[in-house]
Order: sequence, then C-alpha cells, then structure tokens
Amino acid sequence: MEHPAYSQLRPVSPSVGVVLCPNPGYSSLEGTNSWVIRAEGDPRSIVVDPGPEDEGHLNVLNKNASEVAEVLLTHRHADHADSAQRIRQLTGAPVRAFDKRYCVGGAPLEDGEIIKVEGVTPQIEVVHTPGHTSDSVCLFVWSGKPASSTLEGIITGDTIAGRHTTMISETDGDLEAYLRTLKMLKKRGKKVRLLPGHGPDAEDISVFAKKYIERRKMRLQQVKDALEKLGDKATVRSLIDEIYTDVDPVLRHAAEQSTRVTLRYLGVEVPSK
Repeated sequence: MEHPAYSQLRPVSPSVGVVLCPNPGYSSLEGTNSWVIRAEGDPRSIVVDPGPEDEGHLNVLNKNASEVAEVLLTHRHADHADSAQRIRQLTGAPVRAFDKRYCVGGAPLEDGEIIKVEGVTPQIEVVHTPGHTSDSVCLFVWSGKPASSTLEGIITGDTIAGRHTTMISETDGDLEAYLRTLKMLKKRGKKVRLLPGHGPDAEDISVFAKKYIERRKMRLQQVKDALEKLGDKATVRSLIDEIYTDVDPVLRHAAEQSTRVTLRYLGVEVPSK
C-alpha cells in the first residue's frame, strides 16, 4: 500500500501506522497524517494529530486505533488539532499538547518527557522543536525503552514535511529557533524514518533536514542580495517580485509571510508596499 491511502490504516513500521485525512490542499498536500502507535498485540494505542474535525476521518481513526489511551498534538494548527474536543468525546482519552491551552483533559507535554502508557509497548520521547510555531514538538517513537530499543521513527508534524518546505508562522514562529531545530534533527535523525505531518514518510530524516537548512540559507542570501540591489526602494512586495520570479499567484501570500519572517530574522524593516 502506497501513500496516499484514505480511510484505512497504513502500516509504516512495526509499531506505527498512519490514517490519511481527506483534507488535501496547497499546505496540507494530500491531507493530514494521523498516526497510530501500538505494537502488535497491544490492547491500547496512542494517537498523534487527529486532524481537523472531520467526522468520517475520526471514525476511521478511532476504529483502527482500538482503545485510545492518549492523544498527542505536534502543534496547534487547525489541520492537526481542531478535532481535539471531538476525539476526546469519542475515545475518552486525554489530549495533550505542549501549550496547555490546547490540552483537553490532559497535562501539557514537557520537553524531554518519556511517555509510557499501560497497554502500549512503544514509548515516546517528547522533544520541543520550536520554529514552525512556538509550541511545535517532535515525537521520537521507540519500540520500547528509549536508548535501549529501536528508534522506529520521528513524528515531525509540520517541522519537516514529506514533500516541499515548511512555512514559519508569522505570529510566533522563529527562523533562528527553526534552524537550531533542523540542526538537531539532522544529527539525531540520521537513518531514522521520517513520519511527517503531511506527505509520504521517508527513510532518513537527516537528508530532509540538510535540504531544509540549505534552502533556508539560499533564501536568506536571496533576501540579502535583493535588499542590496533595491536599496531604499525595497518593500516586501518588491522583494518578492525580485526573488520569487515564478511563484504561483495562489502561493504569493505564503511568499510574503516567508519574506517577512526572514526580514525579522535579519533585523531589517521595510514597508509592505
């Protein structure tokens, strides 16, 4: 079974499967990946990123997850977390997020925490990975006890996608923090399976992290070069025209946001237009 596969559980590793939500779009690609974590024979499971409030998707997810012990959110964005209240109603399981405002019946996730749940063999290491948003976490899925078992994969949410680059939130994202996160994933993710929030899974996270770093550095240099070329005439709009020469009009808003985030990282202020 290959990606995408809607309305069914697709096994990815011995302890991890994915149910793809039918919410395709420019940013969500084929849809949101909702992850189900449990080893063969486990009576309970952990669900990560139940997705938007799509009743059909939640029913499929709940059916395939068996008894859900906990629900974890990689970050607050609607396509990952809007169904938090509803999945709590359906399963009775607590919903946990790094930001306590998005928890439902559960305690906030903590950086470095090891999640151990009775009836679920795999254990999950929580790593705070700010950048895309301030509340982003990556979840390291171990087949048993961390460091003494197999690291089956890392659930990255929107920190790294299975295809295309990731936007940094203009409200509380941070490019400097994001670059630190990518460097960490490049180191710890070598030969570890990527379990992204969108797009297909892949064999080696470090390959994606390296490409993401290189692309961010390229964009930084492009902005610097454009600022030097345009001088006092530089605006966000003129910078985009200079850098994104073939951008799809549908993606222009994303280009504007990315440019403003880059300017903030550089400590440069220019008018919007």
